[in-house]
Amino acid sequence: MNQDPVPAQGVLRFTQLPMAENRTEAYRIIREAGPVIKTPRGYVLTSHEYVEYALKHPELFSSKRAFDLVGSPLPMVPIAFDPPEHTRYRHILQPFLGPRKTAEWQPRVRSLVGTLIDSFAERGHCDLVAELAVPLPADVFLALFGLPMEDRDRLIAWKEGLLGGPMLVGGKPTDEVIRVGAELFSYLVGHIEKRRHLEGAEDLLGRLLADTSGERLSDEELLGLSFLFVLAGLDTVTSALSTAFAALAMRPWLRHQIAADMSVIPDAVEELLRMDGPVVFLPRVASQDIELGSHTIPAGSDVQVAIAVANRDSAEHAEPDEIRLRRQERHHAFGSGPHRCLGSHLARMEMREVLAEWHRRIPDYELAAGFTPRVEWPTGLVGLDTLPLVFPPGAAATQPPALSQVVSRAGRRAG
Repeated sequence: MNQDPVPAQGVLRFTQLPMAENRTEAYRIIREAGPVIKTPRGYVLTSHEYVEYALKHPELFSSKRAFDLVGSPLPMVPIAFDPPEHTRYRHILQPFLGPRKTAEWQPRVRSLVGTLIDSFAERGHCDLVAELAVPLPADVFLALFGLPMEDRDRLIAWKEGLLGGPMLVGGKPTDEVIRVGAELFSYLVGHIEKRRHLEGAEDLLGRLLADTSGERLSDEELLGLSFLFVLAGLDTVTSALSTAFAALAMRPWLRHQIAADMSVIPDAVEELLRMDGPVVFLPRVASQDIELGSHTIPAGSDVQVAIAVANRDSAEHAEPDEIRLRRQERHHAFGSGPHRCLGSHLARMEMREVLAEWHRRIPDYELAAGFTPRVEWPTGLVGLDTLPLVFPPGAAATQPPALSQVVSRAGRRAG
């Protein structure tokens, strides 16, 4: 029997929350504990107001100090830095990862999505996670960094080796993390060296290597950026797709709305991320004593910024536990302020392309009989390990919608 997440003494037990099967209830319990929650390990911020304040004030809530605790041998560019160092990284990377540049990669991503879906569309069933949500972001990473597409399985294996278990034991990396990290490090070092002498490359890594400005990234910083893409870019998109499709499969009126009108897709992506995004907490460390309402957070305290809980704040969202595909309201799924996710435009574009190509080919689908979506908890990212879907065998592709109009509209709203 599960223990009460809020025992008589009033200390909220986060590990006992019903996150695995009912995040709506779990987030309600957290919200009702207050906008600032004191825990044995530090503090948790839950309200939209306090979450946004923390994310927009890195001089008070440090990301660098939080990620220093991870003990990474490489600079985790740019997340493990605060302004002004962080500002330099964003200035360098923004032109390569902004909405305009991301739009240039859209045809390639659309092709990757279509190829993956076509591999099982005739079958009438699939595991959306294993057959689409896992391979797609890996394929996108390989394409953007100019890596061989046949290295997908190796990349996924390295990602699973780094994220599939505890990264730290006693404050130090585990033997498995050290081994896998060394393999990935060696692979990236060799690839960067080869690419250095290749002129005219149009992928992200090629453009960064060709940068001759005084602010260009060093080899060590390029490696740190590559590591961050593997650690943060692959699993987040996979997790977001898994929970989004689970929600749609259980709500036929929503997937019918998407299939009937593809123009809803940009808004649908934002709403599905607000409702059940992959990141629950963003770590920070208080740089000084901080007053939030009646609470004082002492300097040096660990602070968990509960972005997923804030996304359900009724002070910001009417009926926050309901999915409204045309809601068009701000959310914190990609963070906010200076540390807003630099890859958010790419992640949004990937999700838009998946929703469009899937519903063009397979507008009618549902969960496999007897399957109940459950996520692992506690975990760093909320996502499903498997999502078996069934649909009419031989689902036929129809004429594609005006995706250029969808993307143009999405680009104006992104960020």
